Amino acid sequence: MKKPDSIATDYSNRFNQYIWLTERRSDLLYYFESRNLAHGRISTEAFWSVVPRTSIWQIPRLGARDADGWFGIAGDHPTDVVLMNNVDRDPRKVLDHFVNKWLHASSRLKGGDDSGAFRIEQIDQRLAIGLLIEDRAKRIQRLVATEALWPSQSPTPASQ
Repeated sequence: MKKPDSIATDYSNRFNQYIWLTERRSDLLYYFESRNLAHGRISTEAFWSVVPRTSIWQIPRLGARDADGWFGIAGDHPTDVVLMNNVDRDPRKVLDHFVNKWLHASSRLKGGDDSGAFRIEQIDQRLAIGLLIEDRAKRIQRLVATEALWPSQSPTPASQ
């Protein structure tokens, strides 16, 4: 009997997808709690996702039912949020927003500057963190550019 080279999680399995998405929801809950941001109940269903890469969630404001709030993103990249009022409610455009934000932040960090968008406690880690954020932004940028994920939409500026 041949031994497998590695044990990898099977994300085609709905149970494993559920576990991964539940963990991403927890990442967003931690994000809000660590910043003392009041928010409404985060749905157990992601707004959009590509498991195990990324997920987008709608987070309502506390007391504002189905009104404005945030889009949160969690996955194999920084956990981050944007006000719904600041971005189109199209998942592709939400992803593109984070790509642009992270590429700008990574450029500043790689230059040794504060990005303002990320909490970097150790100044000497700015370059390494900037490179990591740039890598993750480029991975998400590839998703934005993958037409198969967006069959009924035209390309966004970042993917052209």
